Parts: sequence; C-alpha cells; structure tokens
Amino acid sequence: MLPVYVALDLETTGTDPERDAIIEIGAVKFRGDQVLEEFHTLVNPGRPLPPEIVALTGITDEDLIDAPRLTDVLPRLTRFAGNRLVVGHGIDFDLGFLHRRSILRPNQFLDTFKLATILAPDARRYSLRSLAHFLGFPPPVSHRALDDARTAHRLFMALFERALALPRELLEELVRHGERVDWPATEFFRQALREIARGAFTGAIGAQLAAKHRQPESGPLFAVPTDAVPLEPEEVRRPLDVDRLAALLEKDGPFAQRFPGYEYRPQQIEMMRAVARALNEGRHLMVEAPTGVGKSLAYLLPAVYWAVQNGERVVISTNTINLQEQLYRKDLPDLERVIDLDFQAAVLKGRSHYLCPARLAALRRIGPSSQEEMDVLARVLVWLPNTPDGDGDNLFLPTAQERAIWRDLSAEFEGCDPERCRFFQRRRCFFYQARRAAEAAHLVIVNHALLLADVAVQNRALPEYRFLIVDEAHHLEAATTRGLSFEIDRGTLRRLLEEIGHQRAPRSLTGLLGETVARCRKARLDPQVMAKVEGFAQEVARSVDRAAKHLEVFFDRLEQFVEEERGGKGGRYAYRLRITQGLRVQPAWDLVGIAWDDAAAPLLAVADGLERLAGGIGDLATFGLREAEDLQAQLVGIARRLTEVCGQLNNFVFQPDRQMIYWVEIGPGSVPLSIHAAPLHVGPLIQEHLFHKKESVVLTSATLRTAGSFDFLRERLYAWEAEELAVDSPFDYKSSTLVYLVEDIPAPGQPGYQRAVAEGMVALFKATRGRALALFTSYSHLRATTRAIAGPLRQADIVVFAQGEGLSRNQLLENFRITERAVLLGTRSFWEGVDVPGEALSCLAIAKLPFDVPSDPIFAARAETFEDPFNEYAVPEAVLRFLQGFGRLIRTRSDRGVVAVFDSRLVSKAYGQVFLRSLPGPTVVRGPVTKLPKMAAEWLERGAGNKEQGSREHEGTTDR
Repeated sequence: MLPVYVALDLETTGTDPERDAIIEIGAVKFRGDQVLEEFHTLVNPGRPLPPEIVALTGITDEDLIDAPRLTDVLPRLTRFAGNRLVVGHGIDFDLGFLHRRSILRPNQFLDTFKLATILAPDARRYSLRSLAHFLGFPPPVSHRALDDARTAHRLFMALFERALALPRELLEELVRHGERVDWPATEFFRQALREIARGAFTGAIGAQLAAKHRQPESGPLFAVPTDAVPLEPEEVRRPLDVDRLAALLEKDGPFAQRFPGYEYRPQQIEMMRAVARALNEGRHLMVEAPTGVGKSLAYLLPAVYWAVQNGERVVISTNTINLQEQLYRKDLPDLERVIDLDFQAAVLKGRSHYLCPARLAALRRIGPSSQEEMDVLARVLVWLPNTPDGDGDNLFLPTAQERAIWRDLSAEFEGCDPERCRFFQRRRCFFYQARRAAEAAHLVIVNHALLLADVAVQNRALPEYRFLIVDEAHHLEAATTRGLSFEIDRGTLRRLLEEIGHQRAPRSLTGLLGETVARCRKARLDPQVMAKVEGFAQEVARSVDRAAKHLEVFFDRLEQFVEEERGGKGGRYAYRLRITQGLRVQPAWDLVGIAWDDAAAPLLAVADGLERLAGGIGDLATFGLREAEDLQAQLVGIARRLTEVCGQLNNFVFQPDRQMIYWVEIGPGSVPLSIHAAPLHVGPLIQEHLFHKKESVVLTSATLRTAGSFDFLRERLYAWEAEELAVDSPFDYKSSTLVYLVEDIPAPGQPGYQRAVAEGMVALFKATRGRALALFTSYSHLRATTRAIAGPLRQADIVVFAQGEGLSRNQLLENFRITERAVLLGTRSFWEGVDVPGEALSCLAIAKLPFDVPSDPIFAARAETFEDPFNEYAVPEAVLRFLQGFGRLIRTRSDRGVVAVFDSRLVSKAYGQVFLRSLPGPTVVRGPVTKLPKMAAEWLERGAGNKEQGSREHEGTTDR
C-alpha cells in the first residue's frame, strides 16, 4: 500500500520570499488515487495585490479583506501536513516562502517538475498545465492554489504509473545511484520497486508505453537506409539544366500544380538560377534573399539535382537546429512530392548532441557525484531504451549546469578512439551511426557548429564534400567563434578527476582507476604483475588527490582576483572580465600564477600516469584481460583531455596566444566562475578551409548587407572571391509597413528614458489593441518595462507576456499566438526566429538599437583591430541584428504593420542613416511620441481585413 502524501501549492504576490507574501494555500492529502482530505485558505497579506497577480489568479483585494493572517494559518498547515512527504510542481518556489517562516522544514519534498523531466521525456513542455493535458487530465482553467494542488496530485500518480512501467533493473539502478547522493526522488523509485514486488502493478500503463515505443517513427522516404553504401562521385560531371529547373517553379509548373495556393515568385527563380550556375561553374556566391522569397527551395532544388546526377555530396549548413529540422521534416518532403528523383538526405549534428555510450557506461560505473548529476543521469537512463538516434536535443536540459553534465556524457570527447571502443565495434555509437548515414546521403544537413568543428579537426567530423550551402550565413562568424572556443570551470574538472578515481582506503580505488584494478584482478594476473598494476594505479590516485586540492586553491585565487577587479560587488547578471596583458602584470595575478603552477604539476602527472597505465594495459591483453582496448581508450581519452586543459590553462595564466581572447565569467547568483578562450579572427580560417578548399560555397540569408553593401560580412568572412546577388523582396513594404521614429524622448541611458519608453509603449499597445512584439537588448530593461506596463495594459484588457517569467520561448510564443489581445516582450533570442503571420502580430516595438555591450570580451578585443571601431564594426553588427528584428513583422504579402523605434539616436545621430538605408523601403515617419498611437491605429485600420487572408495563405509560402 502506498504511503500518504500531501500535494501543496501556494499563490503569492510575487517571486521573492524575502519581499513578497503568501495570499493562498491549497493542499491535498492523498493515498494513491484516493483523496483523504483537503486544505484551503486565502491569506490576507496586509498589502494591495499587484495587478498582474490579480490578472493571473483572479484573486482581488476585496477577497482578502476578511481572510486570516499568515501567522494564524501556518500552524493549521503544519498539523495538516504532519511529517508526510510533500509533493508539488516547482516545489522549491513554495519551499522558499515556507522555510523562511520555519514551516515544514523537517518534511521531505518531491518536485513533480523534476520527476516529469525524467519520466515523461516525450512531453514537449513541462508546466503543470501542459503536463496535465499531455497525460490526459486537462486541469481547471483557474490559476488557484487548491486547483493546482489537485492537479499536482493527479500528475504525481500519472508519473508513478510511468515509474511502474520501467524495468526492475532500471529502478534498482536509480535507487542505488540515488542513495549515493541523497537524491530526493530515491524514495519515489524505491516505492515503485515495492509496488512491483507486491504485484500491485497491472501493467496497463506499461503495455501502453511499450506499444507506443514499438511504433517506429515514420521517417521520410529520402531517409538513408541502414545498409546504404557511401556515395561515389561520377567520373564525368553533368551540368544542371538551369532552364529546366526554373520551369519547375513557373506559374503553371509542377509546384503550382501540386500545391494549392502556390505563389509564383520571380525572386525565387532568380536565386535558384544563381545557385545552379555557381554549382555548375564552381564559383562562390553570396545571396541576400529577404523574407518571402522562399530561399530554402531556391537552393534545395539545384542542390538535390546536382548531387544526384553527379554523385556529389552537398552539405547544407544552418545556424539553428530548428532550421535543420524544418529542412528535413518539411521542405525536403515538399520537394520530394514534386520531383521525380531518387535522393537521400541525412541530418548530422555536432558530437555534443549525441550520447556517448562509453561515457554513459563510465558514469554508471562510478556513480553520480551530485544530485544535479543524478537528475541528468536519470533522464538519460529512462530515455535511452526509446531513442533511435541518441540525440540529446530530445532531452529537457534547461539549466547551464545540466547542459554541462550532458556535455560530459556526449560524444564530444577528445579521447574518442573508434578502433578501441567496444560500442563502435558493435555499431552502438550514435554519432558514428549518424555519420555513416551522412556518407551515403546526397544532401547532408548540418549546423554551423559542426561545420566549423570539421575545420578544427582537419576535416574529420564530416564526410568528404566539395559543395557547400550556408543558410543563416550572417551567423557564421559567431558560430565559428563558439565552435573554436574553450571553456572550463571548477565543477567540470572536479567531475573529470572523480571519473579518474581517488584512493578511498589503502587498497580501495574509485572511478576508472578502481575499474582498471578490478578488471585486472578478475583476469587473475600473476601476483607480481598485479602488484605493479595496483601500485601504479595508487600512485596516479595520489596525484589525483593532490591535483584536486591545488585546483580548489587555484579557482579560489582566481575568484578573489575577479572580485577585487569588480570591487566586490555582486550582481544579478553575469560579470565578464577580459584577461589582458595589463591585468597579468598586476601583483595579485602572481598569486593566481603560483596556484596554477602548484595545480599543473600533479595534473600533468595524472595525465602522464594514465598514458603509461594505458600502455601497460595494452601489454596485458594477451594475459586474458577482457575489453583491454576499451579500457585503454578511456584512459588515453581522459589523459588527452587533461593535457589539453593544462595547455589551455597555461596559456590563460602565463603564455597567452596573441590570436586568442581570454576572459573569466562569474555569476549571476550561484553560477560558478568559468574560464574562456576564443579566437580573435575567424575569417582566415573560413577562407582557408572553406573558400579555398571547396569548389563552390554559397552563403545566403535574409540579412547579409548593411546600407546596401555586402562589404562588412565579406570582410569578416574573408569571402573575397564570392560573387554577390541581392534579390528584391516580394513584399511591398512601402504600403504595408510604417516605421515610426520617436524623436522627442531622452536617448538610452539618459534620465527619463525608461519612463518615456514605458509610457509610450502603453499608449501604443492600447491603440493597436495589443497584437505587439516588443524587443529589448537587456533583461533589466525588459523587466523594468514589464513592471511599468503590465498594470495599465491589464486595465485595458491586454495581456502581457514577458521573457524570464518561467515559461519557455516556445510557450511564450504559443500563448501570444492564441491570445486575442496580447503583447510579448523579449530580448536577444526573440530578434530572430519569431514567425507570427496575420493580425496576431501587427506592431513591432524596438526599445533600443541592438548594439553589442562594449565590455563584452570578444567584441572589445575585435573592436581594437579597427581604426574606427564604432562605425566600422559596432554599427554594421547592430544593423544586421536590427534588420533581423525588423523582419519579425511582415511575414506574408498581405501582412500590414507598424514598427515603432523608441531610440531617438536613430534620428539624432549620423549613424542612424546607416540603419535607415538598410531597410527594405518602408514608409518612414519621424515624430513625437504623443502622435504615435493615433498614427499606428490609422495605419492598421487602412489595412484591416488583409491580414486575415494573409494568415490563411501563410503556410508553405513564406521563408526566413
């Protein structure tokens, strides 16, 4: 029989336990599906409720006038809960308020959010309501404490049923690892084992899940078969028939006949012809193709024909995984439905996206070292039996720490040696499965990170290719920078040393060292040989312990240095400190150097010891040591990783490379200090490895030019030999888009600016009846504006959604789309990739021109290489980002909208003309902020009715 649990939820005036107050408590006492008792009360907070809380919960100040005070309520809640385990969704939030008042501190707690990320890997979203819908019990519409506690109860039981469906061996492993780190969910899985032992599980849920997992995903017809042979080039090349390809896209061509509502676009045909000629003639090309051109089809069509008729692999690189998926799941299937051509395509991602079975086996062997690591391990173990490709993008890993743990489990491992890996030999390596598929494919779709990783490892990451199309090419420099960067922190090094192993007792070793000794013992080696192995492993373990001790001192010294540089002031935001030669000559840096010297010696001793141990293990293979090669590969891999880290840190501390940028980053909050290095210039690398080595490289994007010129990106990417083409937009921006430049408010950073922006946005959004996206360049500006406009807009029946309120980007966009009168506020990630056609998005507000932060280490270092850094570097970078933001508004030919820019520098500064000359010909008006609302409303009224039609026409007709 299951124990009695208590499901709990609070409603509060805000998110800060120190400043905000509880206004409602709901709790449900239950055993299994049976509700035993409920607890509910409103609480008088002694203060007015914020408007956004009234809007969210429906609770008003009048409702709370006669409610009891919190001091009267908490003893009752304590008696109700007793010593029972308390469950809740995002329970840490509720605990923050209760523990501050010393309530329920002795109780154990369990978070259904974290449980769901483990037991529902197939869910797209993990909010309480989303999970309830996903698992088949739609929750009440209200956002109230008792309703949410009831939903948490039902969610807990649904997740428990899923736990019962897991194999007994997996449950036992979760309990065993969980006990090691005092994991809060350990008892939950132990209880599932008890229920299975009692035979209480009927198997219904398990059968349903098993049936679901047995159903193969219906992949596209052009997917590469598992037995496909690698692609071989034809001896004689056949050029593309450009006119024949163009005919496919004509008004009465096959595409028009196949797809109802197909739009003939001469700009698309113009781009397609240019791409086809570049492939035929072996030339490089830069193509700017604005939104609506349909550039994906314009390059996919010639790429497919070229690859098939010549047996030549064409690589298509995107910046985002989303575009990769769109090309593979939507655009190529559309193409396949029209053309009579047998082709194969594959998606290949970077190593960090794929689970490494050997790394997972190592973690399962040594066990997790923290609750966070256990969280990730549990998600992976439950997901593993049902993943066909080991792609970690299908796992929910929202925090930086979780993603760092995943990286340690991924195929991004310096010591990867396929010839020595038993998983590779048994064809169980996910990365090499994907790579084999890519070798047999005509089109290989990758992202920029993998494209440039191929550069870093001398063209060993991708199968050989000579033809390349780069979409979202305006991101190529940044993606190359990320791909060739180095990052390390204290936690990563701790985990690495934990994996190697420590000396736990005189003859007891942990980690890989312990595994090595244990395997040698099982092989019944000669006692003298065995003694040498044990002695050497213990020597390495002692070096590990010394290294761990000195690394702690090194990171402590580095943190002290950083704190002194920023004046000891903590903050809500990350702090980045660029380590320049001027800082390295300071006396305080000497302490960092001494600490690193002390740590480097034992670290290198560990690396050397592992290499020598690996060599010895190889010699022992003839003595019956099983899987000696696999053990060798792990030892050598970690040794190489340590050697690389030592080299990078030595450069960071003592011998900086003049072509690298070095910095440290710390915070916000409890985020630990990390050390970073990135290349100063990437253009020469791109030129050498792409433009010089490939026959044809096509760069395309909706935004490649600034002020009508390709020069800025051409210089950044060293694309000196590339021809250029800028096709016209199919949209009539002059009649569809009003750009209103507010000219009478203070400039950003000046007194009164924030207030003027907030008041201007309130008036504007009331006039447009919501239907607006507001773009910001910082979270602080976004939050301040959200606080200022939420109340007034709520009174006008307009809902405000803001980034950073706990919802994912996709959830925010979906809520915005389905809410009739809504405003969405977002920062950097919302300047691109937002596609909301129709009237739902009729107004775009840009709070501030998107200049880079001058103190950003990469920006600052690169700016120093220009004679006029601001105009030659900062302005063009900001223009490209500004154009991406501008492109969020008009998504179809019939769209109509208003862009309001609340940065008066666009009018008052000379560089403002560079931004304006880069726009695609909209109607531009300058004026006071007071006239903006009326003009915006009149502009939208003139086009009323057009956008509804545009929304219906949107599907299949627009492009990024």
